[in-house]
Amino acid sequence: MMTDATEASERQAQKTGESPRRNAAESGRRDGRRPGTPGAAPSLTREQIAAEALTLGDEIGIENVSARKLAARLGKTPMALYTYFDSIADVRVAALAKAFQEVDTSPIPGERWDDTLRRTMSSIRQMYLRHRRCNLFKVETNGYSAGLIEHTKRIYRLHEAQGIPPETLRRLWRIVDAFLGGFIQAELASLSDGSPRPDPEGQEWMEAAEGAYDERAFFDGIDIIVAGVRAVSAPDPCDWRTPPRVG
Repeated sequence: MMTDATEASERQAQKTGESPRRNAAESGRRDGRRPGTPGAAPSLTREQIAAEALTLGDEIGIENVSARKLAARLGKTPMALYTYFDSIADVRVAALAKAFQEVDTSPIPGERWDDTLRRTMSSIRQMYLRHRRCNLFKVETNGYSAGLIEHTKRIYRLHEAQGIPPETLRRLWRIVDAFLGGFIQAELASLSDGSPRPDPEGQEWMEAAEGAYDERAFFDGIDIIVAGVRAVSAPDPCDWRTPPRVG
C-alpha cells in the first residue's frame, strides 16, 4: 500500500520545497520506469483527473480532496497522479479551471455589451451555485494558472471586440471582479448558514438585509454597475456590441 507513504511524501515536500512528482521520477529511475513518468498511467489525462477531482469535490469539498482519495476513485495509485501534476494543490486548481469551462462565454453577434455582462456574470454565479458543496473559493490560486487565464481571456476579449474603450474596460473589469467575488461568497455562506433568524416583518432594515444575497439583488448590482459605466462614459452612447460573424 502506497497511500500513507504518498501523503507523508507530500507533507515532507511542503516542508522541503521538493515536488512529489520529482521525487517519484527519481524513484522511477531506480525501478526501471522511464524518467519523468512516475507511476505511469497512460489511460489517464489531466482533463480526466481534473474532472474527477471536481466531482469528488462536489461530494466532500475540494479542500478534502487528497491524492489518496482521488486515486482510489480513478482506480490508480496516488503516485500515478504526479505523472500529470506537481501536487494535490495543482489538481485542485485544475478542478477549478474545469468548473470555469461551464461558464457561457460564447460570442453572440450583435449582442450589446451590458447584455453580455449580465449573461457572463450570471453564468459564473450559476456555476458556483451548482458546485456550492465543492467550496471552490477555498482553492488557493492567484488566478494565473493556465486554465483560469484562458477563462479570463475569453471574457475580456468578448468586451474588447465589442469596442469598449480600453480604460473603461479596465475600470469595469476591476469592479465586476470585486462584486462577483464578494457577492457569490456571501451568497454561498448564507445558503449554508442554518442558524435561526428573527422574523423580519415590520422591520424595514431587516427585510432589506434578508434579500441582500438573492437573484434579484445580484441583478440589481449588475444594473448599478452598468449605470455607473454609462455615467462615467457620457456623452458616449455606449452602443458597444459584439461584431457580426465574418464568413
